[in-house]
Amino acid sequence: MSSKESKKKIRGIDDLDISPSIIQKLKESGFTTVESLVTLSAQDLSTMIGVPLPTAQKIIAQAREALDIRFKTAKEVKLERMSIGRITTGSKALDQLLGGGVETKTITEFFGEYGTGKCFSKDTEVLYLRDKDLEIENIEKMFMRYKDVYGSEKLDEGEIIWLNNVRVLSYDDHILRISEARGIYREKVEYLYKIVLDNGSTINVTQNHPLPIVIKGKIMWMPARYVKPGDIVGKINEKYLDDIYLTYKTYNKEHDLLKKAFENASIEKIDVFKYDDYVYDLVIPDTHNFISPEGLVLHNTQLCHQLSVNVQLPLEKGGLGGNAVYIDTEGTFRWERIEAMARSKGLDPDVVMDNIYYIRAVSSDHQMAVVDELRELIPEKNIKLVVVDSVTGHFRAEYPGRENLAMRQQKLNKHLHQLLSLAEVFNIAVVITNQVMARPDVFYGDPTVAVGGHVLGHAPGVRVQLRKSKGNKRIARVVDAPHLPEGEAVFAITEDGIEDISE
Repeated sequence: MSSKESKKKIRGIDDLDISPSIIQKLKESGFTTVESLVTLSAQDLSTMIGVPLPTAQKIIAQAREALDIRFKTAKEVKLERMSIGRITTGSKALDQLLGGGVETKTITEFFGEYGTGKCFSKDTEVLYLRDKDLEIENIEKMFMRYKDVYGSEKLDEGEIIWLNNVRVLSYDDHILRISEARGIYREKVEYLYKIVLDNGSTINVTQNHPLPIVIKGKIMWMPARYVKPGDIVGKINEKYLDDIYLTYKTYNKEHDLLKKAFENASIEKIDVFKYDDYVYDLVIPDTHNFISPEGLVLHNTQLCHQLSVNVQLPLEKGGLGGNAVYIDTEGTFRWERIEAMARSKGLDPDVVMDNIYYIRAVSSDHQMAVVDELRELIPEKNIKLVVVDSVTGHFRAEYPGRENLAMRQQKLNKHLHQLLSLAEVFNIAVVITNQVMARPDVFYGDPTVAVGGHVLGHAPGVRVQLRKSKGNKRIARVVDAPHLPEGEAVFAITEDGIEDISE
């Protein structure tokens, strides 16, 4: 039987040339598509469904033949490469760097340091837990306190201190939670926006600092330069903060006080004033915000959101006419950004959000189980993009220290091969984000390296390093891709999403 005949004949599990009873065993074991079979070993399949090894070999051979997984000539591979789909990032410069956009049939990794620059004045007070003590002090004093303990390092236009065991109260889509503050960043600026609220509170922030503006009962994060008098700012009533903080000890757990603690304040006046001093930013990967002693929610991943929108565009506009899966491991997903990006593309935000299938992965095992489940979801829901943001977070947290390194790398390697299999078998794009860690032993070159070591270094087909530049500019650099030349591209992150730098 030729490959072409097999492809015409076998369209699904029911078309396999095996007995109905074995087909039923496959379905009962979760194998409902031929794609779910092609990456298995015959030994594993034999054990899983309880059939002789030769039968398992026959099943896998038929599945692979149906999907044209065989030895091919270099010319055939060339023709396949020419038919690979690409998703636009929204920036022509970044698309060109990537060879036309984010590719299907491969893993594209974006890694970089936590974003900084959405900063507030030095006198902004912070409510935080240090060990078991509740502290309230302004951010400048907090910075100097920890600089004496940990020292600081240069980052972008300023300096950063990496923290340990410092927790803040933060807001996560109507849930209050305790989040780890991983660092404090500072840099000098010339001007600040002074935003005065009707309850007497004052916020001094940079023009790009997002504020939680309440529109039709929903929180919309809006840069300070876009807000105006009369806009409603969401906040937590400060009289409840101590009780919430002292009793709120676990992540993602509702607190009874939250329903009556949330309130609104109106913006009375906005001024721009000369500052010429340091502004500060807390680095909080979980929620990207913290709550001040006055109850103000002060903000701190854009590319994955943009791709989840752009994949839905038709082919002629740089999309794939398909839907997206967003696996969130660190609470970085923000529907507000999806809405803004959809509107900027002339799309209906509600339709776009209906086409993004979101799930919060709570552990590394859960993360891997979710990817296994995608084998059925991808063909059923026309999925063309899978995002994992970030891929290493749970593995790093659950397997700390050198004694657990081998186990962590082995498990991470298996997970990456899961994702690569999805990309190749279903012809979809897989995008992963990754954290970086400092390498103090590096005296020349880049002192940061992506978490995951050699395992993560070899799995993705394209690796892109992102770093911050002035203002809203970002610099992307291809550090590893067999088919792309090394190079850099500069793009912008605006309220409308990923864009080219305007001249």
